Amino acid sequence: MLLKKGKKLRFLTYTLLIIVLSSINNYDFNIGNIFNINHVNVDGFSKKKNMEIRNEIKDVLGKNIFITKKNDFIKLTERNDTKYLIIKKIYPNKLLINIFPAKPICIILTENEKIILGDNGKKLKDKIEANNLPTVIGSKNIEDIFILIKLLKLSKLNYALVKNITFFKSGRFDIKLKSGMIIKFPIKYDIEIINYGNNLLNQKKFINSKIIDLRIKNRIIKYE
Repeated sequence: MLLKKGKKLRFLTYTLLIIVLSSINNYDFNIGNIFNINHVNVDGFSKKKNMEIRNEIKDVLGKNIFITKKNDFIKLTERNDTKYLIIKKIYPNKLLINIFPAKPICIILTENEKIILGDNGKKLKDKIEANNLPTVIGSKNIEDIFILIKLLKLSKLNYALVKNITFFKSGRFDIKLKSGMIIKFPIKYDIEIINYGNNLLNQKKFINSKIIDLRIKNRIIKYE
């Protein structure tokens, strides 16, 4: 009786193995193709723009998902309208690319052009309504302007209240608030002096001041 059960089990095992192997052979199955990328989904912009971006990286289609690297997406990271992106691999053969668009932070006014600066430190090519964006004059140096704005955003000063930023040849700058008040900062500035200027705005004796001058160290000059 035990022998018959053993024979029956072996027969079922062999039969199942033959069926599986036959199915694989008939399907012409190629295990290597399972991990070749056949779908890329891009999200972050409009449907039309997402499709344009997808076409920029069409070379990754058909590539093995395990060997894709950051360099395969260098075109996306170099785009002026991209702040950063997240790439997710959906095994066995799909990519999800979530792009975080750069947002405008100021308008740089020069003699010949109007530059929209993004929060990625690059010029934004798309047309963007100015609305409440601060304007910057007196400098064309994108890097210097970007560094200052990052500092302002890290400070206690409410960046949304800034109307104008004026750079001078000496390297210092003035800020004009939407209220009309102007704060003059020294050549050597840091986040502490910006926070200090912000603290003065909340003091009663400076409420009616039109200008707060911080250019001289350890001295405050106000004009009403």
